[in-house]
Amino acid sequence: MNQLIWMGISIGISLTLSLLIPFPISIVAIIGTFLVLNFYLRRRMIARMGGINNSMMGTGMFGPTSTYGPMKYYCMSCGTQHKQMACPKCGSKMKRIG
Repeated sequence: MNQLIWMGISIGISLTLSLLIPFPISIVAIIGTFLVLNFYLRRRMIARMGGINNSMMGTGMFGPTSTYGPMKYYCMSCGTQHKQMACPKCGSKMKRIG
C-alpha cells in the first residue's frame, strides 16, 4: 500500500511538472524528480533497517562487527568461558555469546 502511495505521488509530481514547464525542460525535471524520490525512499528504507547510521559506528544490521575484539563464548550449563566445541568443565555443547 505504501508503495502505491509513493507511485501516486511520483505520477502527480510528474504530471504537474509536465503541465507547468515547457517540453524539453520538463523531461529533465521529471527524470530528476524520479531519481530524487527513489534515493529518498531507498535511504529511508535502509535507515529503518538500521544500516546507515550504525554502519559508521562499527555496528551493522546483525550486531557488532569485529572491531571490538574477539567474541567470548560461555557455557549455558555452568557459565564457563571457552572456545572449544564442548565445554571443558561439564561437556555441554550449548554455548552463548557474552
